[in-house]
Amino acid sequence: MSPRRLISVLSVVVFASGSLVAAAPKKDDKKKAPAPVAPAKDEGSAAAAPAGDGGGSGSAVQMTEDAPPADMNGTDENPDAPRDVFNTPTVTKTAPAPSRPVGYPTEEALRPITLPANMSEVSIGPHMMVSPVSTSDALRARYGITSRVQLVLTYVWGGFYEAPGGSTMSTKFHPGKAVGLDVTVLLQNWLAVRVGVPVYIDPVAVGLQLGAPMKFQFGDKFALGGLDDLLLIKISKFAPTFGYEQENAVNAYFQTNNTETSNGHLRFSAYGVYNHTPQLAIIGRAGIDSVLGSAGGSAAGTQGTASTATFIRAGLQYTPRRYLDLGASLGFEDLAHAGTFSPAGYLAVRI
Repeated sequence: MSPRRLISVLSVVVFASGSLVAAAPKKDDKKKAPAPVAPAKDEGSAAAAPAGDGGGSGSAVQMTEDAPPADMNGTDENPDAPRDVFNTPTVTKTAPAPSRPVGYPTEEALRPITLPANMSEVSIGPHMMVSPVSTSDALRARYGITSRVQLVLTYVWGGFYEAPGGSTMSTKFHPGKAVGLDVTVLLQNWLAVRVGVPVYIDPVAVGLQLGAPMKFQFGDKFALGGLDDLLLIKISKFAPTFGYEQENAVNAYFQTNNTETSNGHLRFSAYGVYNHTPQLAIIGRAGIDSVLGSAGGSAAGTQGTASTATFIRAGLQYTPRRYLDLGASLGFEDLAHAGTFSPAGYLAVRI
């Protein structure tokens, strides 16, 4: 081999040896190589792919929560933005619940036992019995001192009847002589207590009237009540009544001949109200009226009838205005006697 060829071979060997040394990894590089990352459980088959497919290269990615919307309360909502008219929920509108009118009710069923404060009412209630003919009427004035205290003044101004005593008895008009004052105090919305003092003027006679007016309302149309005129007892001479002036005249006549008079009346009564319309009410009342002690007068206000009477009455009341009531009724003062058939009228004006 010639020296020139030997030098060429040695040059190739040296160049090849340098290239191998440069390509060999260093010990420090082996220590700095990152450790392989274990695949996450929820990455599935893609994380377990071999390195040759590119599935195991790179580092793990940490998931971050989305930031809350900038407009939590919708204050920046654009009212002009397009809307989805096909998926808009349907809104059902309901009518508001009807409210009762303010003030004194037109409906009789809704009226309280006592008048409101500072309200006044004046009423008359002419009534009669057909056999023997006897009529009577009383003027009644109510005033609401407060919404729970009511003052009532009653005056029996007269009636047509046959005067007791004497041989020439005839039916004619007689002025009334009975007057009374009573107070009603509301304890609950459905219960009150009533205390009154009726007085007969000539001769002077005094009585005591007690009641426990009750009224229960059922909705806007129905009401039940009673016991508003429970007891009438004698304090002096006899117990004056506001029902029939003839009974007062009979008891006054008995004072002239020392005839014993009754001790009063015990009256259990109940009534019902049905408002067919707010202006028109159907009213019925029934009960038992018993004379206490000796019956000089009678439960029905005429002589010679039984000491206990069962009465019944029904009628209509029309209220064309909130301040005005008109009414009429029919009934019997004593169901055992047909002659006690009794038509009646009613008129009330409120201020």
